[in-house]
Amino acid sequence: MFRHTRTAGALRPLLAAIALLPLALTAQAAGYRFGTQSAAAEGTANANGAEAADASTLFANPAGITRLGKGWNFSGVLDYVDPKTKFTDEGSFISLPGSGLAPRSTSTAGESMSFAKAQAVPHAYLSYQGDGDVAYGLGVFVPWGTKLNYPANWGGRYNLQSVELKSLSINPNVAWKTSPQLSLAAGLNIQYMEGKLKRAVPYASVYAAGLLNAAHQAAAGGAPGLALQLQQQAAQIFGDPSYDGSIAVNGKNWGLGFNASLLWEPEAGTRIGLAYRSSVSHKLRGKADWTQPNNLPATVQAAIVAAPYNGVSALDHNDSDASLSVRTPESLSLHGYQQLTPTIAIMGDFTITRDSQLKQLRIDFANSTADSTTAEHWKDSTKVSVGATWKALPSLTLRTGFSKDMSPVPSETRGPALPDAARTWYALGANWAFMDSASVDFSFGHVKLKDAAMSATDDGDGSQPCNCAYSTVRGNYTTKATIFGVQFNYKF
Repeated sequence: MFRHTRTAGALRPLLAAIALLPLALTAQAAGYRFGTQSAAAEGTANANGAEAADASTLFANPAGITRLGKGWNFSGVLDYVDPKTKFTDEGSFISLPGSGLAPRSTSTAGESMSFAKAQAVPHAYLSYQGDGDVAYGLGVFVPWGTKLNYPANWGGRYNLQSVELKSLSINPNVAWKTSPQLSLAAGLNIQYMEGKLKRAVPYASVYAAGLLNAAHQAAAGGAPGLALQLQQQAAQIFGDPSYDGSIAVNGKNWGLGFNASLLWEPEAGTRIGLAYRSSVSHKLRGKADWTQPNNLPATVQAAIVAAPYNGVSALDHNDSDASLSVRTPESLSLHGYQQLTPTIAIMGDFTITRDSQLKQLRIDFANSTADSTTAEHWKDSTKVSVGATWKALPSLTLRTGFSKDMSPVPSETRGPALPDAARTWYALGANWAFMDSASVDFSFGHVKLKDAAMSATDDGDGSQPCNCAYSTVRGNYTTKATIFGVQFNYKF
């Protein structure tokens, strides 16, 4: 690792990269929630938390499994999410404050690119109730997840090139029907998280900083000619993408949380539910793998490392362990269900997520490199969903829904790993009971995010001394997604 302050500063890409590892864009739900865990729920834009019609209620409201009757209930879900994303660059650049060097462009203004691909994600739920009033359930689902790949030469390459986040929650629950009207449930959330990312490293900034430091020492030592030569070399080197390196990071961890819920039916056909999911603390532990360019001119190499004008004490990065503490946000949902007629029901959900707990992210390195802090300053987010079902035939139920989901990400801290914005979700769905003990759900959703402008500068939120790349990525995001879900339900 570099030990010189300016050198470490130019290589802050790793610090912010690890910080953003678990905070990646999903087109389905605000923040970094995955948002699609049940095709039955997706057909109502996730408004059906109090419907409790199959085992997938284990995600929205586990107390609902007491309504499924005696015996076993299984629901297997497969979601296919097809995002359409576009980033239009508006003049990204990199600078080196205090150097006297003019900022260098890192992009062509007006160029557009896409960065997300379709994904298929499975979930599964199983519940059992015997002769008593106690029911048991197990949900295995994906709470967070994304995969983004930007072009290698895009203007924000020093902020992010690619990120992949995988997660899995194993969620056992116990539900108790305390009276004919009220059911309570509680469970554990055993959660696994794994992430990978890659980003470019602007070694040209490192080399230029070393040359300028050497020039300063040469001038102070009475060698103005050499100082001028070093300054000219710095101006030629700075901003040259041919001197880009890269950093690849991976990390993983298990965490533990809990959930609690209730479902109250004051009268037949009217249900009110409340569901809470706690935060889960993770400490992602992994490796940082550095790749340096090998094309630095020998004269520049000599000027940087040769005494007495060595501006950089070492040019070799040491691959090392790194870790990041992450706490996923807690959430509270209030949902209702009303049977209007024997064939028509309406439902709704209001969810608040305590995203405002995310103020900063702190990276810890196993070697002597100092911790780095990245400011996020998220705010609490809310989601409102309304939906309806119509039993068109004894074996066919049709669904529809609408959702408005607010983003926790302030525009001033929006970055390329999470270019999030408020979204709307329009949904259609159907349930076909092709046997007395088996049915299948289909869902279709269209999600549209509000256009999101971004001007993200890697400046450490003004902290000094700053481990910063001083790269600014500027542009505008347009994002939408189509979501298809299929779910098989079986009672035995």
